[in-house]
Amino acid sequence: MTTFTIFKNTKVVNQHPDNLVLINAMKLLQRDITKVITETGPAREIRLIIDNNSLSGDSFDIKVLSNILEIRSQTPLGVMYGVLSISREVLGIDDLWYFLDVAPKQKTVGKVSQNQLHLPDYHVKYRGWFVNDEVMISNWRDRDSNRYVWERIYETLLRLGGNVIIAGTDKNSNKNRKSASEFGLITAHHHAEPLGAKMFARVYPDLEASYVKYPELFKEIWQASIEEQKNSQVIWSLGFRGQGDRPFWVDDDSREWTEEAKADVINSVIQLQYNMVKEVVPEAVCAINIYGELTQMFHQNLLKLPKDVLEIWADNGYGKMVSRRQEGQDLRTPVLSAENTLGNPRGIYYHVAFHDLQASNFLAKLPNSPAFVSHELEAVRKVDMDTFVITNTGNVKPHILFLKEVALSWLTSYKERTNEEIFEDYVKYYPEEYHTEIKNLYLSFFDCFIQYGKYEDQKAGDEFYTYTIRKIIQSLIKRDSSLEAMNWLVEGSEISNQLLEIKETIQPKLKSWKQQYEFVRNLYQKMDSHNQAASRLYNDLLLDIAVHHYGIQALKSTILAAEDVLNGQILHGFLQAFEAKEAINHILEVRQQNPSKKWHDFYDNDVFTNVSLTKRMLASLMQYLRFLGDNHEQYQWEREFLMEKGDSVVMLLSNTHNALPDDYLAEKLLYLLDDDFVV
Repeated sequence: MTTFTIFKNTKVVNQHPDNLVLINAMKLLQRDITKVITETGPAREIRLIIDNNSLSGDSFDIKVLSNILEIRSQTPLGVMYGVLSISREVLGIDDLWYFLDVAPKQKTVGKVSQNQLHLPDYHVKYRGWFVNDEVMISNWRDRDSNRYVWERIYETLLRLGGNVIIAGTDKNSNKNRKSASEFGLITAHHHAEPLGAKMFARVYPDLEASYVKYPELFKEIWQASIEEQKNSQVIWSLGFRGQGDRPFWVDDDSREWTEEAKADVINSVIQLQYNMVKEVVPEAVCAINIYGELTQMFHQNLLKLPKDVLEIWADNGYGKMVSRRQEGQDLRTPVLSAENTLGNPRGIYYHVAFHDLQASNFLAKLPNSPAFVSHELEAVRKVDMDTFVITNTGNVKPHILFLKEVALSWLTSYKERTNEEIFEDYVKYYPEEYHTEIKNLYLSFFDCFIQYGKYEDQKAGDEFYTYTIRKIIQSLIKRDSSLEAMNWLVEGSEISNQLLEIKETIQPKLKSWKQQYEFVRNLYQKMDSHNQAASRLYNDLLLDIAVHHYGIQALKSTILAAEDVLNGQILHGFLQAFEAKEAINHILEVRQQNPSKKWHDFYDNDVFTNVSLTKRMLASLMQYLRFLGDNHEQYQWEREFLMEKGDSVVMLLSNTHNALPDDYLAEKLLYLLDDDFVV
């Protein structure tokens, strides 16, 4: 017999009941059989078996033996891959079912042939996700469980072929690495958390975080982390940064830090950590992130690394393989041409989500297109820098389009793809009659982003609007002479000139985002009969476009408000601030109208783009401007503009009712002053 029939009552049996990876694999496959198969048949078993004589590595073998189907591999991860291949190829469960809400079609039975399924040929040895800045995931529950959410993240990564994860930041990474390993994933470490150890400041909050002063205490923390993880599959991150992911010398004033002195400490720590790990786990894979200050040290030949350490290089946070911008300094040092002096294996840390409170994307998609990403990843392969590819996923859900493409790039067969090819593939998640419209929507989407610099990748993500708005408000109220924190964009001039320059930068894209939003709203309403597909479009693209459309409108109105204030037009500034607040509020309203019962509250804790904070700060600006322009009882604007002229002149009482709320007053004034007030 070469074909095995899966019935609804087919039982998945774990031959290794103490193996947690196989327990999870068993649960996944049994769940999917129950979900998809409808016909009951004779008793049959699918057996999960770890077999040292099976195919090498994580490859799996599927054998049909009468009423038994065996999934065999040398590794638990290999068995997991075999299970998920049956789920995908036989049962029809989509790899992205959880994040795109793809319901499988039911089948009477499923049929598996003897040699039908194999592990794909992966060019990238270590491939995975860094679930970073995960504030929305950490505060969100599905089925009243946050662990359930993380398990679906592990499952999705495994379905896409991943084998490595950094399962969160700081406390989350420590908490989640055990559950991630229980799904067969190799755990790695944040570049700011060497060896996955606790931060010194958490263990010793009353001590200065100085390695020079307290080397033994640092070693104790590192040793404890090694002992805790020694029986797990780990890629050990070496290095030394300060508390809070910044250069260590920021926290250490024990000496004057020359470049050589900084490098001496880092080199000695790296060698020490390497020796500590190898002593406990001789076959350990160790890695070092050539990131931030280490990039400069490397190019100055100051960095000394063990010869078998995996070097991990990073893009600039926007998908381009050059060094990242540090505050106002953007050297754009090429990464792909860095000479491999030690001959070490190399990998990359690649962003499809990023948080820098300047122009990065957090709530919405990377502003550079999937074809741009495809090109960069192909360039990485050409210079052999893809032994290890870990992708910053942010909060996963908003970035699925890019995560899917990056996962394809792990395959040996992958070739650079165009946007046309990528979107042609992606729109299959929607009803066929809408494929052309949705593909065109995606194609035009990536033409709408603000170009804030001369380089192709210098495009603005969703953080750009709210960050800039909040900085303008703060500078206005503090009466700063310039937008100091905006020097990376508009450097070295007075605030009025900076505002003008920002306004001119965003102006060309105002109409584009408006048209894009009108198009997606109309398409969503047209798709309403396809409830699940319409909900998918809403969460996958409409929310993104709303953030950009209303965000750029709010930024424009905030700039106009600031210009009015600087020109002494306080009332006009007040009304422009109201317009900005209303635009920001529309983003929150679009979230509240989310048709998905599952995702409707997912975006609530967006503490980086921070739409709700921006709304509150715009309300504060309105109140501040009313202090400046209205009288002490906040009644003068009403008296001057809203009352009949005779009443305002001869009125015997100073006021007849409580001061109007800011929003109500603004709405009334906008209506009455419409001819004179141009938004």
